[in-house]
Amino acid sequence: MAIESLALRTAEKHVRNYNRESGDLMAEHREAMDCRECEAFLQLGIDAFNWIIRADLEFRGAVSAGTVQFDPKEEEKIGLLCRGWVAPCEYAEQWIARQQESGYKIDNLEEFRECCQEMRAIVEAQDNADGEPLPPALIELRDKAIDEFLNGETSAFV
Repeated sequence: MAIESLALRTAEKHVRNYNRESGDLMAEHREAMDCRECEAFLQLGIDAFNWIIRADLEFRGAVSAGTVQFDPKEEEKIGLLCRGWVAPCEYAEQWIARQQESGYKIDNLEEFRECCQEMRAIVEAQDNADGEPLPPALIELRDKAIDEFLNGETSAFV
């Protein structure tokens, strides 16, 4: 008959505790890593957004400077990129919600949501350009920008 010593029982308790803690820590680590992966995914979207905007500005700047002829196919490519960018937004919002439910703060969330809002507005404006009139507020801003341009009150592309 084996006699359990105090040292052996204590060792067993410590090993169980050690194993339980490692399991809990691994679960917490996986959750934290998932949050980091979510932030990395959002950053990927932010970076892609910035590259689309940069490509559009470079294209329009070159057309404005007269170094490139306007090509509707180039404008269409940029429009397709905008639509493609918006596609994963719902997936991202679901991932964000899971992170927030777990109590995590997502560092680049505000910037990502600003990109989503702006890109959705761009896509909506593109859709409206296909036949529907602009909303009155945008018509007013457009007309004001045209007047400022004609009056030399705007800066040119450099």
